Amino acid sequence: MKLEFLGMKWAMTEKFREYLWGQHCTVWTDNNPLSHLETAKLGATEHRWMAELSAFNYDVRYRPGRANTNADALSRQPPTAMTRMNTESMLEGVAIPVAIHQAVRQEPQFTQYAVSAFPSYTLNDLKLLQEADPTIGAFLQFWKAQKAPSSSARDKLSGPVRVLLRQWDKITSKDGLIFRKVQRPDGGEEILQLLLPMCLKEEVLQQLHDDHGHQGIERTTELVRQRCYWPGMSDDVKQWCKDCTRCILAKTSQPKLSAPMGHLLASRPNQILAVDFTLLEPATDGREHVLIMTDVFSKFTQAVPTRDQKAATVASALVREWFFRFGVPARLHSDQGRSFENAVVGQLCSLYGVQKSRTTPYHPQGNGQCERFNRTMHDLLRSLPAERKRHWPEYLPQLVFCYNTTTHQSTSESPYYLMFGQEPQLPVDFLLGRIEEPERGQVTDWVREHQRRLAVAFHGARERLQAAALKRKDRHDRQTLCDPLAEGQLVYLKNCTMRGRTRIQDAWSPVLHKVIQAPTPDGVVYSVAPVQDLGRIRQVHRTMMKAANVDRASELPHMQEVPQVTGMQSGGEEDDQGAWVMLDPRGGQPEPSYAQTLLQGDLVDNVTPQEECVPATEPFQAPVLPTGSDAEGLRRSTR
Repeated sequence: MKLEFLGMKWAMTEKFREYLWGQHCTVWTDNNPLSHLETAKLGATEHRWMAELSAFNYDVRYRPGRANTNADALSRQPPTAMTRMNTESMLEGVAIPVAIHQAVRQEPQFTQYAVSAFPSYTLNDLKLLQEADPTIGAFLQFWKAQKAPSSSARDKLSGPVRVLLRQWDKITSKDGLIFRKVQRPDGGEEILQLLLPMCLKEEVLQQLHDDHGHQGIERTTELVRQRCYWPGMSDDVKQWCKDCTRCILAKTSQPKLSAPMGHLLASRPNQILAVDFTLLEPATDGREHVLIMTDVFSKFTQAVPTRDQKAATVASALVREWFFRFGVPARLHSDQGRSFENAVVGQLCSLYGVQKSRTTPYHPQGNGQCERFNRTMHDLLRSLPAERKRHWPEYLPQLVFCYNTTTHQSTSESPYYLMFGQEPQLPVDFLLGRIEEPERGQVTDWVREHQRRLAVAFHGARERLQAAALKRKDRHDRQTLCDPLAEGQLVYLKNCTMRGRTRIQDAWSPVLHKVIQAPTPDGVVYSVAPVQDLGRIRQVHRTMMKAANVDRASELPHMQEVPQVTGMQSGGEEDDQGAWVMLDPRGGQPEPSYAQTLLQGDLVDNVTPQEECVPATEPFQAPVLPTGSDAEGLRRSTR
């Protein structure tokens, strides 16, 4: 029995799952024990298969093997010998295509397919909801009478009703329900779209988007289009997907968010010193960290190998390798790493009168000078022979010197020249005879000429730096995908605190933040604070924020799978399948929807969004819905 049971489980849960889901099916088998699965003693494996089959509505019936020839034929070896056929035997097979032709001509069950999207509503329920809907009801007054309204009367109707009037030739009726008949875009068969009452719109969108894997706008629109239609359907689906809180938190923007580029420019050497750490392979002496120090104006750089990234190590390297060699910078710029944002570095800057600045969290582009040199240094070290790479700290000063004495693309001068005012003498200059004897003269003349050359070089470097920055900004801003945020707007921050494997974790933190201060039109750094604690203000880059929907920002529903016994269906059998039920996070029973209240006859006087679609002509009279004992036939499961 186990092999036949496995075949039945595979056929229903995998092979024909899309065809059997939501429909009743009968399994015919010549294996009698399969028809007694509910009372049989099963093992752990069989119980697991039964759990997978519990999501389907089916029954198993026994049929003797001699009557099960259609299934047995699939496992029989076909005859290999050719049989001789006479005219009489050939004529006997003519009846077979006739039966196939008749089966093909049977009318497809469009209604069953369209209504299966609403398993908790009967055909009578949907019919009453269509008649009670202001938009559909107003349209049916003209459509059932087969008399279109005049131009003056059409102008007084609401927009959704006029949209349905333009679909006049596509509207059809079947089993008492109103459908819209459309052709598939690929030229396939026609599909019938149920004219959806507005009271069911939210439930349909929730089932086909929230409960269907939170797929994108195009996929969700196609799922809805295959089943139902209402005026403005595409816009509603698009807005629902954009406002979905779970999608906002879980999905990354494609393409990624991109804000306008900012500049970090200096006008003289030692005005801004940018620092950063990079991590390399451990050397033979145990050093694996490199402290990068770059002058923003001249691009002059120093790289110091270290054993760690402690605050004392950073302070000692800054004093020994830069302050005492090239002077104290006016400003020290770094990221928000603990190596630079600590009390030791803060006291060092206070002692030497250095202004401290930092980038926004998790945004290394704010320290682009060091980040760009890191890539260049990695390329230079990678060019070393394999036997020298383990001793990279010994060759690092030579490689950095080569970088400083090479013309930089942004300034058209070498970093060494802009830093010291003269070109260095390289060993190749002795070979080429380029060493010149110093001219004798007054010191003041040399100083005056030296200052003149530096002034010309600095002026040209500043102009070229600004031109290069504007060129980079123009190229970058063409791909800007971030809209500016206003003060008081609610946002989500990017979730950058996760560790380990994070491929299926939420990309955005669910904690709502409020924009306290917005930058200038060209700025990209915002001051934000948590909604629950507005005193905790922090600076965040625009690419690390995503706008939150005000209406649905706090709606993070908790889904629980609860077995729900539905009411009597039109077939007279109870449906014992489990259903997904949206529970109130505060506990208690879920509130009934507007459609459920309407069907139960408990109509309220509050104005609903659906009532705005009532035409401005004579008032629309909704049909009287059954109450009391007459409403017993409308009983169904609570969703």
